Amino acid sequence: MKFDVSLSNRSYTKFDVDPGMLHQVDEALFPFNTNWKRVGVNVSGGADSAVGTATLCSIIERLGLDTEIVFLTNVRVWNNRPWAGPISVEVYEKIQSMFPQIKMTRVQNYIPPELEDGSIGIIEQIGTSGDRICTRSFNAFASYTYKLDAVYGFITANPDDEEFIFDRGGPYDRAWTPEALEEATFCPQITPDSKLTHVLPWKLITKDFIMGQYIRRGWQELLEITRSCEGDKNLFEFMETEPFKDYTEYEHGVTPLVTCGDVTDNVQEGCFWCAERDWALKRAKKIMETPL
Repeated sequence: MKFDVSLSNRSYTKFDVDPGMLHQVDEALFPFNTNWKRVGVNVSGGADSAVGTATLCSIIERLGLDTEIVFLTNVRVWNNRPWAGPISVEVYEKIQSMFPQIKMTRVQNYIPPELEDGSIGIIEQIGTSGDRICTRSFNAFASYTYKLDAVYGFITANPDDEEFIFDRGGPYDRAWTPEALEEATFCPQITPDSKLTHVLPWKLITKDFIMGQYIRRGWQELLEITRSCEGDKNLFEFMETEPFKDYTEYEHGVTPLVTCGDVTDNVQEGCFWCAERDWALKRAKKIMETPL
């Protein structure tokens, strides 16, 4: 039994993407131009961006290229999730240790919590939320400033499995269908514009494939560092002993961290990202029990 990445692979054919820049990663095609000398990677500290960056590094290493990787991290909701920044540093350092021959640097951006979608919603004048415009603008700035040939993002498609049930509302609208791909007017995974080339290898692939990569590559140590849970400090109110009251009392590596799975027996009662990660890991293990 294989992971279903057919929609993603079909996209490259539909939009006549140069086969020379497509690299086979198990069932999936991964876009990377071997002429690129410096690329940016949006790394949050989550599982998707960590394995996406490691996959990119493995391609560069296998081909013996001298492409440089620039980690671009947006520190967000620092007051309610003070662990996010330090975890992104740990992910960076872990990937450095995994691929010591590849030159890597890290650049950190800051997004004020007051501009987050959850705080002020959509800003009418720009038609999007403050955090999204900050991220897009930072990518454009970084692309120009650091002379990046492309910037990678590692968002994934929403689960389309009937076993995944998450009825909490919210902007979880990244599901893709064959009909949606037919209606698309440009390749969803590679979107060049006047400011940067944005590459989204996982955009039409669900998270079970991503979890399968951790298992297949033996990258469990990297997975253990990452954090998908977006439950903030209020999550700790459900614990018998609250580890900290606010960011002033948080000490990374000392203060205990919990996820939704620690406060509920049904992870789908927690945040979307914990539910998705739990589903993806279980499904990946189920798929991989059957030989490819």
